[in-house]
Amino acid sequence: MEMPEPLLSLCIPTNGRVDWVGSLLSSIYCQEVDPSLFEVVITDNARNPELEKAVAALGQPNLRYYPTDSAGFTNQVDAFEKCNGVFCKMLNHRSVLLPGSIAGMIGMVREYQDSKPLIYCANGHIKGPSVIDCPNLDSFVWNLSYFSSWSAGTAVWKDDMKGMRDKPVNSTFPHTLFLFQLREESRCIIWNVPYQYLQDDVGKGGYNPFEAFGITFLDIIGGLKEEGRIREETYQHVRQSVFSFLKYLYFNEVIRPTKNNFILTDIRKIVTTNYGRGAYRKILLHSLFVAPVEMVIDKVRRLTAARKNNN
Repeated sequence: MEMPEPLLSLCIPTNGRVDWVGSLLSSIYCQEVDPSLFEVVITDNARNPELEKAVAALGQPNLRYYPTDSAGFTNQVDAFEKCNGVFCKMLNHRSVLLPGSIAGMIGMVREYQDSKPLIYCANGHIKGPSVIDCPNLDSFVWNLSYFSSWSAGTAVWKDDMKGMRDKPVNSTFPHTLFLFQLREESRCIIWNVPYQYLQDDVGKGGYNPFEAFGITFLDIIGGLKEEGRIREETYQHVRQSVFSFLKYLYFNEVIRPTKNNFILTDIRKIVTTNYGRGAYRKILLHSLFVAPVEMVIDKVRRLTAARKNNN
């Protein structure tokens, strides 16, 4: 008997991480949502037999595991392609879903099922209301700012995925295929409701984040500007927000001790490409004199808030 089409597909691309995926699945299946309303699809480009066994042992009828040969982040495309749901939402394999989040997503799908706007799930990271209605792509990119580089918020309607394999895929940011290439123009919704937190990401890396965000991602946003799909002002807005992120990144990955495995070479040369000769000096000064003070202030605020809550 053929299973009915679920409303929601939760797509989990992974590189074989049994620990992270196990915690994510636990947070999904403890929510006691009708399993006919959603499915969970795991694509594993590490082809880890232990993960496959762990998934099978759960015995969930709406849970499927697929080994894949796609390299790196392009595993995201495989995850979406394997889905059957009306609406497909990607989950980072480090995610842990908050109670009630699946019901919330299903409610969102039902609300927008007829109009099918482009939707991005921002997890409360954007300053503003829980739902930000953007009339066009320019407004969407402006409001998301550098968060459009964050793949975990990506979602797509199944109807939009026809012919997606004919589109070029950026190997560093493959999720931009779903954000920017499947539609020419669209009403866009930023669903800004918190739905998850991320497990400890110690050990991540294998690529140069300064090159990824400071060059590759900005080239993608610059391409939207060249095509006339966003304004120059919007491009500059995103460009400056990326620079703020690069300052944060330098402090946390270069100045402070880190257990990650990022490639941290040619930073000065990379930053100069899109920000000019003085940009590296600004990053260095911020990391040495501003960021440490901000970190202390943040710790004091957290301790003060914790004491108030305890009282």
